[in-house]
Amino acid sequence: MKNLIKQFRKLVNVLPQSAKTKISNCDKERGYGGVFTKRNSRYGRVIILFDSFLYNWECSVNDIKQTFTSGFRVLCSPEEYYSNLDKLSNVPVIVRYRTYSEVEQYPVEWENVSPNKSDYTDEDVMFVFEGADMNNTKKNKYIGPKLIGRHEMDYATKDEMIKVKMVILFQMINCVDFKEEMINHPFFDEYLKYSEDFKLSSLYLDNPKLQEVTTTYGRTVCPVLILLPNKKLATLYFKDIVDGKLENDLGRESFNRTITKINLHHFDRLISGKLNHNHKNVFLGSFDGNGIDSQANMRGVTVQEYLKETKF
Repeated sequence: MKNLIKQFRKLVNVLPQSAKTKISNCDKERGYGGVFTKRNSRYGRVIILFDSFLYNWECSVNDIKQTFTSGFRVLCSPEEYYSNLDKLSNVPVIVRYRTYSEVEQYPVEWENVSPNKSDYTDEDVMFVFEGADMNNTKKNKYIGPKLIGRHEMDYATKDEMIKVKMVILFQMINCVDFKEEMINHPFFDEYLKYSEDFKLSSLYLDNPKLQEVTTTYGRTVCPVLILLPNKKLATLYFKDIVDGKLENDLGRESFNRTITKINLHHFDRLISGKLNHNHKNVFLGSFDGNGIDSQANMRGVTVQEYLKETKF
């Protein structure tokens, strides 16, 4: 595995810039702002919603610490916090106020609330207000520390992030037009060797989903569009990674690279209590495929059920 990792690190650095960026962004969480970090590393302190702490983790601080080794905080509403002081004793907590009715019902000396994360120990409760300004409801007001941690559903260890990136590079090499696009690259033969060596590793041999979206069809395919009757629609092209700008995506000097023809796809969606950003669940997908997957999730059905229901 060490030699394969060494190959990967060499080859990823000499990819076309857009492909290199696509891989490097694999280890960035989506980002929400406020108490959550924005497009930061997936590895680091996490924020766990109170419901997840209660039901997914069953209030087991030891289990959480063993999973999230860089620390955590539980995010509560004022009502959740003050109604569950016994469960939250000795637990790092953020109490987030969203309305002025909460401020009135659960008073805090806001003038004493520090905005600096470094001022807090794990024993200190972080109080935050994030909502409309009472004096100007068209503006938002924020009090307290910001960018405290990433959402737990976005978390991945450093080792797992390397594995995800290695899988993505393998898929790029197995795009149907990789040879056409990269034949004149000085490291073309080394990319092919990486692909062959990768197939001998556990990253491939113990990963049936990856085998399905690459080897089964003789090319890299979109995990969602391959479910359509016309399998050709599922083909992913390396040229669309190098230049993934969508038609009619106008008005940007530099287009938004999170909305491109080829994007990351999670077989099982990211949810609290599951570490689903892993090399057996993250693959290349398409803009259209992710749109279908999103619609299915919104309706609470599988992709197959959604396609049948909508007669795609």
